[in-house]
Amino acid sequence: MMGTRPLLRSLRLAAFALLAGSGASAIAAGPVEYHCNGDGVSWTSNRPCPGTNRNEMRALGSGPQTPSYDASSWPSLGKAPEYLPYMSVECAQLNDAIRTGPARGLKSGPMSELQADYQKRCREDEASARKQLQEAEKQQRDRRLDQQAAAEAEKSRAVLSSEQCYEMLRILHGKRQRVVSMTDGEKADLQRFEDNYKARCPRR
Repeated sequence: MMGTRPLLRSLRLAAFALLAGSGASAIAAGPVEYHCNGDGVSWTSNRPCPGTNRNEMRALGSGPQTPSYDASSWPSLGKAPEYLPYMSVECAQLNDAIRTGPARGLKSGPMSELQADYQKRCREDEASARKQLQEAEKQQRDRRLDQQAAAEAEKSRAVLSSEQCYEMLRILHGKRQRVVSMTDGEKADLQRFEDNYKARCPRR
């Protein structure tokens, strides 16, 4: 029994040393940075990347570590404006930088500078892009209305043609019932009427 006490004491000291070493390693690792990219933009931050953006974590001054994907506290990327494709390349990039700024961790100072620069350079460009978008949407509406009008006109023509064919068929049946008593001229008229019916209503 006396021989087991030194052994237990040694095991306890080893466990304490292991825990202390682990804590020291964690402290020595220092701050952690995240390498993110999304929507064509790459950035480095001390917080996890937003959403499903690439989230490569490593401690400053150390090698790559296991990736982390906890981004519940990050703001989501706003939706790109519909007029963006109509803007110049420079202004579209500035617009996108402002939109993605909060997700990239930009503070109020840099964000204010970006917005001021955008207003200075791109106010007229954005107004022109908005106007082009409105014109494109109007053209799409006009084409859609024209297509609807053409479809309705075709439907009306089909209904009218169907009604005319049914009326011709009714007349044709009536004439056929009197064919025995018809003169040669009336029979010739009946034949022309029937040929006309077949030409106008081939599927009936």
